Amino acid sequence: AASMFLKKQSKEKKKFYTSKETTWEELAAAVEEDKDSASMGGYGLSKAAVTAYTLQQSQRYPNLLCTSLSPGFIETNMTKGFGAKLTPEEGTVSMKKCLFGSVVSGNYYGSDGLRSPMTIGRDPGMPEYEGEANPEQTKYNR
Repeated sequence: AASMFLKKQSKEKKKFYTSKETTWEELAAAVEEDKDSASMGGYGLSKAAVTAYTLQQSQRYPNLLCTSLSPGFIETNMTKGFGAKLTPEEGTVSMKKCLFGSVVSGNYYGSDGLRSPMTIGRDPGMPEYEGEANPEQTKYNR
């Protein structure tokens, strides 16, 4: 939901939510400013903010491993009828990777456990995000 929110935002807003330099005070003010205009009742905005907070924590606490992840679109009572296909068990791939695998603090990981861009979606099975500033949608989507 974070990337769904961010892909529709301005270049400046994308940079803001993905910058390690954004402060807590700036983030809180931006969420307050954006909350009424955010789609999906602010759900995507809240996920982008949590991921931005993860970046902040990775900088503030370099001895801790701080990551954010997407479990994918899991079929639950909340998502029933919206096309979710993953079972709850399939939704643990990225969590297991972040808990037990080799990951980099501050990075965002997709449902298949690979590093993913924050500003656009990355389909499972597509190449791992390499950190480029303006990722191309065609590189990461089928």
